[in-house]
Amino acid sequence: MPEIIEPASFGSFGPSLLADQTRGDPETLAIPASREEARQLIRIRCPSSAGVYGWLNADKELIYVGKSKSLRSRLLSYFAKHPSDPKMSRIREQACAIKWEPIIDELLALLREQELIHRWRPDYNSQGQPNRRQPAYICLSNSAAPHAFLARRLDAKYLNAFGPIAGFTDLAESIAGLNYVFRLRDCPDKTKFEFGDQLRLFSDSGRAACLRFELGSCPGPCAALCTKRAYQERLDQAVNFLKNGDAKIVDQLEQRMREAGRNRNFERAAMLRGQWESLSRLSRQLGRLRRAEQSINGVLNVLADRGRGVWLVFRNSQLVDSIVQPRSKQQATTAIQRMSYASTRTMQPASEILDINLQLIIAAWFRKNPQRLSELISFTEMGRVCYDIIARYSQKSA
Repeated sequence: MPEIIEPASFGSFGPSLLADQTRGDPETLAIPASREEARQLIRIRCPSSAGVYGWLNADKELIYVGKSKSLRSRLLSYFAKHPSDPKMSRIREQACAIKWEPIIDELLALLREQELIHRWRPDYNSQGQPNRRQPAYICLSNSAAPHAFLARRLDAKYLNAFGPIAGFTDLAESIAGLNYVFRLRDCPDKTKFEFGDQLRLFSDSGRAACLRFELGSCPGPCAALCTKRAYQERLDQAVNFLKNGDAKIVDQLEQRMREAGRNRNFERAAMLRGQWESLSRLSRQLGRLRRAEQSINGVLNVLADRGRGVWLVFRNSQLVDSIVQPRSKQQATTAIQRMSYASTRTMQPASEILDINLQLIIAAWFRKNPQRLSELISFTEMGRVCYDIIARYSQKSA
């Protein structure tokens, strides 16, 4: 993903990771005092296509960025007598101008909106801000006794990582349940771990264990109360759940919860219910991510001006390139090279917050629009298309 450079001051929306052909010319409208006059100007000047828009205040600061399937309809709604959302009225009261940019496809409008929020960080945008409500990864520590924890960023020192997943607060609860159910420790990494099968010069049978050991939810690797092999088996079970969504664990928790309820052990039933809900939610989130990474691979052709296509290249639900449909032998050769690289490169999990948010947006959009998945063209087929273009232009030149 190309680096997005934050401009010093707002003059335009700025560059994009999307091909220029996917975006129309931006336009700015100074907001007149009359609401009806504003509506009339929007009807005349604003297109009905998909796109992004931004509201500017008197200091020419971008205070809000939005996107819509129909720019005209969306902007007219801000000037309704009674806007559907009070936030729309507050934005309109502070703004003195509107800027919009037509975009050829709804998905691209979503990606462009996120790009602009990340760059400009408007005050009225709560979602997508780099320092607000960030997604996270479920990571396994690379220590003597690994455990699951949350991380905003990936690090090479982690044993394994799964994600990205939105919803940090819910994830924190899920991680606590994960460590509890699989009996992984959750004490700090600086804790000294000593397994029961380690050779020791002196016996230390009086070493105290933690409360979780007393409650039966940790095998006690800090007090030589379990073997390294036994702990590794628990870790392997947790990894299998995170990788493959082992439903048996969730089903067992549900059975134990219902059994505790039948025995009128309501406190235990409530605890098990919390764990069951947390792991069920985590299993669904990871399942959606796995399905997206497996299915969103290939090229989506979206039409730009004059019927010319722009090829959106996806790998593992990440947008890795956008290529304008070639119209010459040289362009087709370059397109083959770019797609070959995209299809064979070693994919790494998204690590920058913009890339993470874009991946989540792409996965959610295809989930809501499953018919568009059928429009993805394989890299092999796109290679044939490019070779056909090369052959066609070679015949013309001959």
